[in-house]
Order: sequence, then C-alpha cells, then structure tokens
Amino acid sequence: MDSNDVSNLEKLLPLADKYGLAYIVALILLIIVVTLVRSIVKGNLVPRELLDRAEEDRDRLQAILDKERADFMAPTLEVLQRLKIDHATTNGSDEDRGG
Repeated sequence: MDSNDVSNLEKLLPLADKYGLAYIVALILLIIVVTLVRSIVKGNLVPRELLDRAEEDRDRLQAILDKERADFMAPTLEVLQRLKIDHATTNGSDEDRGG
C-alpha cells in the first residue's frame, strides 16, 4: 500500500465508525455500479469489433428497407405524378373550384 491508499483509508475509517462499515461498503459498491452502468450507456465498454459488426448489420438492414420502401412506394408515386400532370393541365382552364 502506498501513502495515498493509507490516507484514503484513514479518511474512510471515521465514516465507517460513525455510520457502520456495511453502509460505507454499500456506498462504494453503489458508486462502482453507477460508474459501470454509465460507461455501458456511453458505449465505453463495448468492444470495437462488436460495434463495427452492429453498424454493418444496421447499414445492411437499412439498405433492404430502403429498397422495399422504394418498391412499395413506386405505384403511389406514379399515381401522384399523374394527378400532378392532370392538375397542371386543368389548372390552365378558367374552372373555378371555389375557396
């Protein structure tokens, strides 16, 4: 043990005497658990290769979804284009739609 550990221990002993050793150990463990959870949430504890693999999977699945969305939306876009063309041709007439 170096002097820093001894000085830290000397600071904790009065607290352990006042509050009880179990509470001090529980507080230290709580701080450790909170630090670990915070590190996990921030992504500091995730291995880089797992993160890279997850990003590749996400990109691959996003490409599949984009392709399916484009295939699904193609008929709708065609109808909208026809309506836009029809509206443009009838818009030039003197027809009043009210409003």
